[in-house]
Amino acid sequence: MGADLLQDPDVAALCDRCAEAAGVDLRRLLTEADDDELRLTQNAQPALTFTGIALAELLRRRGVEPAAAAGHSVGEYAALCAAGAVSPEEAIQAVAERGRAMSEASPAGESTMAAVLGLTPEQVEQTVRGLDGVWPANFNTPTQTVIAGRSAAVESASEKLREAGARRVIPLNVSAAFHTPLMEAAAKRLRGTLSTLHWQAPRLPVIANLTAEPYPDAAAIPDTLERQLVSPVRWAGSVGKLREMGVDAYVELGPRRALTGMLRELHPEAAAHNVATPEEARIALLQ
Repeated sequence: MGADLLQDPDVAALCDRCAEAAGVDLRRLLTEADDDELRLTQNAQPALTFTGIALAELLRRRGVEPAAAAGHSVGEYAALCAAGAVSPEEAIQAVAERGRAMSEASPAGESTMAAVLGLTPEQVEQTVRGLDGVWPANFNTPTQTVIAGRSAAVESASEKLREAGARRVIPLNVSAAFHTPLMEAAAKRLRGTLSTLHWQAPRLPVIANLTAEPYPDAAAIPDTLERQLVSPVRWAGSVGKLREMGVDAYVELGPRRALTGMLRELHPEAAAHNVATPEEARIALLQ
């Protein structure tokens, strides 16, 4: 996933420092892990976060400085790092603990998530309201909302959502119901780590998943990230806030194009680029 990033000596050295701080074999995850291993949230989270941090650093080295930042779920940690609110080493330390806590909070198979396409967020909320054990987890776009909860409850809710007119309800290949109350134990465990880190005021606006508003100061970060684990990701609102702030170009850092795809619905007139490799970071500077 990130072998080409480690060809850069400075990025490779940063990888080793982050791995030592977090107690994870980050270099192996980036260069040797297969898809099955990277699907495990305790592996995916540090690997994805480091990839975002490294690509942001390569862009900065080439003179590309963000005016604002946001990240979807665990991506918020890379966004905070890009804004100078936390060091790369401590960001990876936090997400490694976040991944471990989330993987242990709900045994495999007991809970899950599903993407609902073709209904408004309000229609999804109304349909699942009153159903035990299922909640909206990601408000991604006006026509895409993710639900999550106990497996049987998600299956039952999926059928009701189809009856309510959903175009598709797609089960997601995840190990648990993230961003729901089922993550309460994980959130409390994560707070223990968050409270030990050296947070700084972001030097540029970072939009929080929890509120779809910029972080007001450094003191708000640990509590916001703890609550993020048990609350919906307000991604549509976050992009709306960026639009309101005057953002007209986006660079998605990471191996896939999920957020770039959402921008076609959320901010269609904006320029959007995905940067997944050092070569793409170089090309982005020329566009």
